[in-house]
Amino acid sequence: MKRLLTGLLILAAAAAEARAETAYLDDRSNATQLIRSLYNAVNRRDYARAYDYFVTPPARSYDAYAKGYEDTVSVDVLTGKVTQDGAAGATFYIVPTAIRAKSKSGTTFFAGCYTVKAVNGTVQEPPSRPLQIQAAQLKPSREEDFTAYGLPDCAPNGESTAEDAKPDAETLLAGAVQRFGQEMSARCEKTAEALAGISPPDVHEIEYRQSYDGAEDPPRRFTLFVFACGMGAYNSSEVYYGHDDVDGLRRLSFAAPHLDITYEDQEQAKLKSMAVNGFEADDMLVNSGYSPQDRTISFFSKWRGIGDASSTGEYSFRDGRFVLLKYAVDPTTDEKMNPFELVRDGKVLAPPEALPEE
Repeated sequence: MKRLLTGLLILAAAAAEARAETAYLDDRSNATQLIRSLYNAVNRRDYARAYDYFVTPPARSYDAYAKGYEDTVSVDVLTGKVTQDGAAGATFYIVPTAIRAKSKSGTTFFAGCYTVKAVNGTVQEPPSRPLQIQAAQLKPSREEDFTAYGLPDCAPNGESTAEDAKPDAETLLAGAVQRFGQEMSARCEKTAEALAGISPPDVHEIEYRQSYDGAEDPPRRFTLFVFACGMGAYNSSEVYYGHDDVDGLRRLSFAAPHLDITYEDQEQAKLKSMAVNGFEADDMLVNSGYSPQDRTISFFSKWRGIGDASSTGEYSFRDGRFVLLKYAVDPTTDEKMNPFELVRDGKVLAPPEALPEE
């Protein structure tokens, strides 16, 4: 009996710990928050609360509803731009939704539309009825559709009418954060903070025209997301995502010269030769930032703490892309700031030119 009681206590403690990992959210202030609250309840194993969010529960009984989640480990949710449709005494909100469900047997994806019902408060009598889920129409989807750009466009009747709806700013931000968490969790220590909303990205809207656009064409829009990736003793690292109507949401990469450097000494304080022997692409920059005034991304990577050996660069936004404009390297650990310019105005200098000491 004592062993059984101990086992039950351990199970109860484990369940409480699992719930504590997901902060409690029960928000019926709008349709989007209600859907997020639904999956918050699922992740916390609060199935009674999830069950109560529905006007008509999606299972024949509460036990059947809870049993449907017994293999579920966690659920991630993306929501899109909400539309609404009125009826006598009520308003119906349609929420485009994408789901990623992780279970003991694998990961599955769903997408579709939730209909949320709000009864006009002036026609209610106690007890007041808050927002509730009127209907849910989700279908299996592809992994690549679990992005803000892949969310369905939902008609007022809750049916999906388009595969490629353009996301609004809030949805696009959520999609960028999700992508950052998915793609960079193994390399960036800040992904957990971004997913939790503690360290959101900097967001910049860039209006531009392609060289072939006509005067009557409307300006194009590029959205830049700057994510903090990590922080070391003397360097920070950043990851950049971009979105436009042509290529959608993607992680950006930046051209960088691949260098052939030789030294005259083991301390690497005296340079013998340095040359550009090709180019590579980096998807992470060091001590970097975006300047809206100049439409440029610049970085300063210290090779050691005092910064006497380093690389610096600048990327200019042109025709919807960030292109390499400047690149300089100070390759020697000689306690002096004496860099060499390798790329100027997008052109490789051969041989590199010495810059004034700082």
